[in-house]
Amino acid sequence: MKLSLFVACAIAAAAAPVRAEHRVAIVVGANDPPPGHQALRFAHEDATQIADTLRRVGRFSDVRVLLDPHPANLLAAVADVDREARAAGGDSLVVFYYSGHSDGQSIFPHGEQLAISELRDRLERMNARIRVGILDTCRGGAWTQTKGLTVGPALDPVDLLDVATEGTALVASSAGLENAHETDEMRGSFFTHHLTAGLLGAADRNTDGQVTLQEAFAYAKERTVRDTALLAPAPQHPSFDINLRGRQDIVLSALGTAASALEISSPRELLQVVYLATGVVIAEAPPSASRLRLAVAPGSYIVRRVDGNRVWAKQVAVAPGATIAVTETELELTGTPAIAVKGIDPLDDPSAPTGGHRILELAAGVVTGPTRTWGTSSIATRDTMNEASLERSFDALFSFSYGLTDRLTWAVPVPALSYRFGTAGVFEVIPRGGLTAIGYSSIEHFVGTLDGGVALRGWLSPALSVIASGAVDYEFDTSTPHYRGVLTLHGDAGIAWEPIPSVILHLGAGATVPHRVEDLMQTAPLSTTFTFGAVQQLGYRALPLVQLQLSHALSLDGYASWAVDLNGNLRDRYLAGFSYAF
Repeated sequence: MKLSLFVACAIAAAAAPVRAEHRVAIVVGANDPPPGHQALRFAHEDATQIADTLRRVGRFSDVRVLLDPHPANLLAAVADVDREARAAGGDSLVVFYYSGHSDGQSIFPHGEQLAISELRDRLERMNARIRVGILDTCRGGAWTQTKGLTVGPALDPVDLLDVATEGTALVASSAGLENAHETDEMRGSFFTHHLTAGLLGAADRNTDGQVTLQEAFAYAKERTVRDTALLAPAPQHPSFDINLRGRQDIVLSALGTAASALEISSPRELLQVVYLATGVVIAEAPPSASRLRLAVAPGSYIVRRVDGNRVWAKQVAVAPGATIAVTETELELTGTPAIAVKGIDPLDDPSAPTGGHRILELAAGVVTGPTRTWGTSSIATRDTMNEASLERSFDALFSFSYGLTDRLTWAVPVPALSYRFGTAGVFEVIPRGGLTAIGYSSIEHFVGTLDGGVALRGWLSPALSVIASGAVDYEFDTSTPHYRGVLTLHGDAGIAWEPIPSVILHLGAGATVPHRVEDLMQTAPLSTTFTFGAVQQLGYRALPLVQLQLSHALSLDGYASWAVDLNGNLRDRYLAGFSYAF
């Protein structure tokens, strides 16, 4: 739908700054749907956000918020404001804002039809020096919600306020026949969210303490195009046209009137301001050589900078009537965006790739041990050592996992699955089970390995977690009627630690206890083994001793482990490789 947000300002020709001593706004939020359509979720939030901004920084002494009013009540409010504007002698600024359903020809307050032509007639007859009309229309959907019903043709922006005056300014949140969108993450529309942030000070490029229509629009347009390009099926392109005789811009907000504020001095990189009460990024501070002042409500905030897979942040509390100053140098490294920003990244969480992702792990190297027996006795005589000399042989590791969902992972291609319970960054339980190997030979017939186990992971901090796991596997063959094989118990514990950004260490120690079943060949007895180093496993993904994350998709991995059995036999293993998520 073409028109989601439209501003028309009618101004008498004058070279001097426009005075608007009497400022009044009618702000309407309508979640109720027309028949046959889904109710909206964020129209009330949009209206509340606009109303709060106009009161705090717009110098509006009279802001009337109507939530799901009947059309008659809405028009009555317009008539009341018109009478007050006439009583003020026309030296007034009147803003009308509506967030709700529209089909391009009508809006639907309380789910009831009100023709835009009738609303336009009421507004254009107002005896006010400046008239601003804003339509933010939307309809419900999934991750992003397309705005506007699809009943009628697109409304030409000038049709809303086709006033015969000497100057107009037009803003639309989308161009042509594009859709406009809202998002759960912002709890409202893209354009209104960013327009409000701009009016609160984020758009004050020249740092004069005032935000004009053009400054606010430029800020909102850039971020609306960016966000809809990332999250919506097609990006929306806000459009702008201004033609004011004698004055080419309009001051919409004055930051000096705010009772409380957050000041950010000369940011070198783009910074985000998160309001902790809602978890929403309320504004972005672009790089600037000067100080940026944001008019904010009293409360707790986090100022942060996200750089690749690193996050710098500082939490501040803004008291009523106070101004808190923050510099970029005060921000401290707090963790990765996988935990602090957007949920779990495929490589940041080895327990399970996110739904639809595939992770390939490949490593190769050497294993060192004796040629005749497992390991070399640490107390053996010279003759025994000669009899069982050390041999270095090739070794490799291969793993391919597929995220069936964000929690369920398949160890491709065998029938083995793992599942993640709990919350990443807090505590997780990861059970696993399946047939991890299967084959056939003419001597042993069918051979394979059955496996089952569970891992526990708890976070002590964003950079440090503790991991413990236990498992049992059964290696079998069918060369005898009663089967035969080796039943092995496994247990290990260790930590996952990120001492510096992008470098993760997995340090652990474990034990394996094997037991032969139906040992008809009378082979040598097996011994309990203790292993140190890269011994941990989450689901069916082996954790490297050292992991260097080059990006969200690629890491370099190094595996090293040292094992000793109860007889003193030793063995070491060294592999190098990579992990790749796609």
